[in-house]
Amino acid sequence: MEQGFGVDTAALGGYGTTASGLAGEVAEVGSGTLSGVDSLAADSFSELGQEVGLAAAFQRAARQQLDGATGAAKALDALATAVRDTATDYAEQETRNSAALNDAYRV
Repeated sequence: MEQGFGVDTAALGGYGTTASGLAGEVAEVGSGTLSGVDSLAADSFSELGQEVGLAAAFQRAARQQLDGATGAAKALDALATAVRDTATDYAEQETRNSAALNDAYRV
């Protein structure tokens, strides 16, 4: 039975790659699919809608959705980078620890 702490660096790397791909997809939704949803004419909801500011309210809500998609994509990409960096750091630490143990054994 193995004891101690272990890290599956391949799993971390795979997760980082997957998360990066998802970040790209979310960014595409924001820049492609949702593109233009905040471009409404002032009278899009009739003259009454214009008077009460319905189009302006819709534009603000749509802009928040676009900004949210952009923010989510950036955050997901940052997560992907951090997870991949963590995998690299663990692998490098394991190499250093192994070398240190080998050096200590030789002494």
